Amino acid sequence: MQYLSGLALKLAQRLSSLERYVVGSGLTSSLSEYFETSIKLFILTTSTLLPIISVVVTVQYDLGFLSKLTVILTTAALITFISMLVVVTLPKILHVNRGYRLEAKYPSLLYIFSSLIVSGLGPTKALLELSNFKELEEFKLELEQITNQLHLGKSLDDIINYLTMITPSKSLASLLMVIGSIARGGYDPLPVINHLIDSYFIEVRTRIEEAISFIGILSEAFVAVVLIFPLIVSVIASTTSLMPLGIINPYMLMIVTTLVIVPAASLTYYILVDYIMSSVYI
Repeated sequence: MQYLSGLALKLAQRLSSLERYVVGSGLTSSLSEYFETSIKLFILTTSTLLPIISVVVTVQYDLGFLSKLTVILTTAALITFISMLVVVTLPKILHVNRGYRLEAKYPSLLYIFSSLIVSGLGPTKALLELSNFKELEEFKLELEQITNQLHLGKSLDDIINYLTMITPSKSLASLLMVIGSIARGGYDPLPVINHLIDSYFIEVRTRIEEAISFIGILSEAFVAVVLIFPLIVSVIASTTSLMPLGIINPYMLMIVTTLVIVPAASLTYYILVDYIMSSVYI
């Protein structure tokens, strides 16, 4: 166990750039803890799969010793490669997905924060009060960091610098940087918060217009592929089939177009539209 902890700490030091994704996605509270858990899961997976594969290869296939050893070593290398790929990419995927959720809830956070400012609380006290609202449960990670670190005596600037690095929400990062500048300069926070609210909704409107424009272009391409392309293919196939050599079988080409190209285009269209709509946080 001590060896695994030491190995996890060394990996955390070498791959420190992953910290913002691991902590910001909510996977674990530290990078070393994430690597320690990953190493344990890798050992468990390898020790479970390799004996099963060894037995299957031995029983099912009449292979020599070197062939069996090659299969086992190849499998071990494949498991290692896939595990490393998952360890590196999973935090980034979860980080992006959590960013979408936070952006969807950001207007609520901005409204509650501005209400607390209007009630007379300063920026720091307003930040501490945010953790008491159930509507802001999605921001629990960031709000708990603020509360815990302030109680430990850390400066607001240090806390904000760390949170802007790990949080997947660009809007929240901008708000925290503005709060930090207000706290340092002693400005009246209300006009600044009102400006942030106006800027946020202008940006959302712009993103929606861009998304609608892109979806329109995507829809035209989808119609061309799904409706017009099979017709063109059928005409070409029928024409070439009349030639002496019969270069293309029209029936086979129509089957491929209808059962492969059209469903693939439909699925791609659905995924792209869903991704675009998610990216504007509607």
